[in-house]
Amino acid sequence: MDKTANHHDFKGLDKSVRIQKIIDTAVELFHRKGYRSTTLDDVSRELGITKAALYHYVSSKEKLLSVIYIQALENIFRNVYPISEEDLPPDEKLRRIIRNHVKEIIIQSLPMFAVFFSEESQLPKEEFQKIRDEKKKYTKIIEEIIEEGISKGIFRKVDPRLQAYAIIGMCNWVYKWYKPEHTRYTPDRIADHFIVLLEAGYLKVEPGKGDVRVSESPEVPKQRDLGRGTSVYRKLKAQCQGLMDLIEELEDSGETL
Repeated sequence: MDKTANHHDFKGLDKSVRIQKIIDTAVELFHRKGYRSTTLDDVSRELGITKAALYHYVSSKEKLLSVIYIQALENIFRNVYPISEEDLPPDEKLRRIIRNHVKEIIIQSLPMFAVFFSEESQLPKEEFQKIRDEKKKYTKIIEEIIEEGISKGIFRKVDPRLQAYAIIGMCNWVYKWYKPEHTRYTPDRIADHFIVLLEAGYLKVEPGKGDVRVSESPEVPKQRDLGRGTSVYRKLKAQCQGLMDLIEELEDSGETL
């Protein structure tokens, strides 16, 4: 690697681009090597600049980690507030939030959220609490949409907070298994499948109707015959119960947003 060329390339970037390049490089190294095993020397070496030059932008490794968490939270809330404030029925809001969570939050920034979910304990105490508070805000948004859906008779009478944990945990877990270079599933297909599965657990089925309403997708056909008396419904119900059990474990381990 030509360090001199890298140094000149870095200096030639706009300041905002340089800062983002530092963040992206740190994310990649923290993801690959782990936060504890990565040093600022590693970051500066990867960028092709001196450690002194790096200190011009970031004062410490801990501060760099905090900046990564701030940016991750910005990604989380960028679309969810506009969706929650739209004049839409609660079931459509929830579909959009699930799709956004899978595609625009997790899959769009896999290395960042791998760091986000694994290195929280390395944050200073004050920053750690701020992150926890922001996670609660996100959960509350989803919880309130579920409560609205229940009050309007669109959703079944489920525990809103537990259902919110289930949705968030299922979407978050994508970072653990999704490998874009090794999967045949597109982000759209994953999001649509999650919506179908989750709606089987919380959408209220009208008497005489056995299907769950779900938005159209060119990749995934509409799911039919999900009535209470069908084997498909029973399987989905069992899967949802298993998911609830998993989310309780995730909540205890701090994996939820």
